[in-house]
Amino acid sequence: MSEAPHLLIADVAQILLRPNGAALCVRRRPDAALAPGQLTVLGGHLQPDEPLDRAARREAQEEAGVLVGAGQQEFCGLVHHHEPGGRDRVTAVFVAQSWSGEPHNAEPDKHEGLFWVSLENPPVDCHSYTVAIFHMLTHGPSYRALNWPSQGGSV
Repeated sequence: MSEAPHLLIADVAQILLRPNGAALCVRRRPDAALAPGQLTVLGGHLQPDEPLDRAARREAQEEAGVLVGAGQQEFCGLVHHHEPGGRDRVTAVFVAQSWSGEPHNAEPDKHEGLFWVSLENPPVDCHSYTVAIFHMLTHGPSYRALNWPSQGGSV
């Protein structure tokens, strides 16, 4: 019997989406540990005993200063990311098309600013994880596995 993989639902993403298909992203500061200088979706780590949907709403408030109500968000899918030499991480992705408040950079110590980014044509400085989430939202499926080593054969 093989040992269970080190799988962890550890992250959430809250996509704030405009009717024109633009999603709100943050530009990480150049000295950030994760994705320095790149555009990423709103999101972060799940806290102990925190429901996924609440965590995503918390991240939207902490990063962009907006309030997303439970009835304003929709679960979109999961991104399963393989970290070579580490744990596999799963991100629960939520979308909201309405919210309260005007988005602003609520974490200037972590981000250089907020930017509206096209889901269909993200700029080259979008982090690959963000691009994969956008592709999942626009083309499906609602589950995407990223960064897995090739097992041979076709997928």
